[in-house]
Amino acid sequence: MKKKDVYYFEKLGDDFDGFMSAYDVSRRVQLIFKQLLPKTSLADNPGILEIGCGTGRISSHLREASDNFTVNDISQKFTARVAKQFQCHAWAGDIVKLTGRGEEFDLIVSSECIEHTPDPYAALANMRRLLKKDGWIVITTPNKIWYPVLTVAHLLKIRKFDGMEVWTWPSQTKRWLKEQGFKKIYFSGCHLFPWQIPFVKKILPFFDQYGHRLYPIMINYGFSAQKG
Repeated sequence: MKKKDVYYFEKLGDDFDGFMSAYDVSRRVQLIFKQLLPKTSLADNPGILEIGCGTGRISSHLREASDNFTVNDISQKFTARVAKQFQCHAWAGDIVKLTGRGEEFDLIVSSECIEHTPDPYAALANMRRLLKKDGWIVITTPNKIWYPVLTVAHLLKIRKFDGMEVWTWPSQTKRWLKEQGFKKIYFSGCHLFPWQIPFVKKILPFFDQYGHRLYPIMINYGFSAQKG
């Protein structure tokens, strides 16, 4: 099997946003800011780190929540560009390898990033290390139950994306969080069906309201959890 390129996104350059669905991003924004973040309790002007900022689709919303905001991406170019756009701190690098002194942030948010690392749980473990005690983590990522559909899409050349993809099971992630001492764990999700199906976007938001129940079978799942 061909080795996947972890720098694939950066090589896409200005075509990066062409691989992003505006609908998908809007639903993930709703998942993060309407369902996952309200479960957290943060101090005023919290230290926030976004992992995998890309071109800043989620960053614009997080920037409004704090002046103490840091963006990260494996791409030096994307990190610098987003930091300049939103006048915030930049910290480029691979989340699995970021060093830092630990316990620096009140909140770490990452949307559709950990699946593009060789080991999503190593990425989460380093995020945990960077969190302050009682700090919060908020993540969205694809659900492995849908991975066979992805495989078929690649075989039929329907999906042209060729970057690294390591999807996870929600149940496995929940177990990992408990083993790592996280508390107040809350799961939800979005996209009960592929949004690419004609006309399905009209009904998907209805099911997203019940993401806290349907997430085990949804395309994307998300969670918030507090470091113990």
